[in-house]
Amino acid sequence: MTDHDITPAAGSSPAPGPDGFSNTEASFISEMGSLMERWGLPQATGRLFGYLLLRNKPVDLDTMTRELGQAKSGLSVAARQLESWALVRRSTRPGSRRIDYEAVGDLQHLLLVNNAHMRKFTETLSSGVPVARGEARDRLASLADLFSGFVQQTEALVADWEARRATS
Repeated sequence: MTDHDITPAAGSSPAPGPDGFSNTEASFISEMGSLMERWGLPQATGRLFGYLLLRNKPVDLDTMTRELGQAKSGLSVAARQLESWALVRRSTRPGSRRIDYEAVGDLQHLLLVNNAHMRKFTETLSSGVPVARGEARDRLASLADLFSGFVQQTEALVADWEARRATS
């Protein structure tokens, strides 16, 4: 296995494949690439996200390039895309100019960032209601109401999850 710090599940000892990942790690990374490709992002972006989710520490582009076998330029673009989606965060080490990336692990942060986007989307939809007529007006109002409900339910879900987590 390479020097990456992916920790196997308790009781398992994954056999490394040709790329240094166990078959299950490689499968997860590949599946994340395919999933995010269906969302309109490049497969490399999804593969990088899967890789970073399995990491226990931030990682720099040189390490990503070596371990994923992809071009540094492509991984740099992928990392910036993930950062713009608030799925990863960047950091630097003291005394170094290298940038490290790590997956954001706090679900509530991801959901609340998504809610900020949904809230803006809802506001934009709502701004179209007064200028639309007939079925278009009803459609815009209905969509704005749906997304407003989505934001409210997500905030309630996060609050409930945080309360349960605090008591456990």
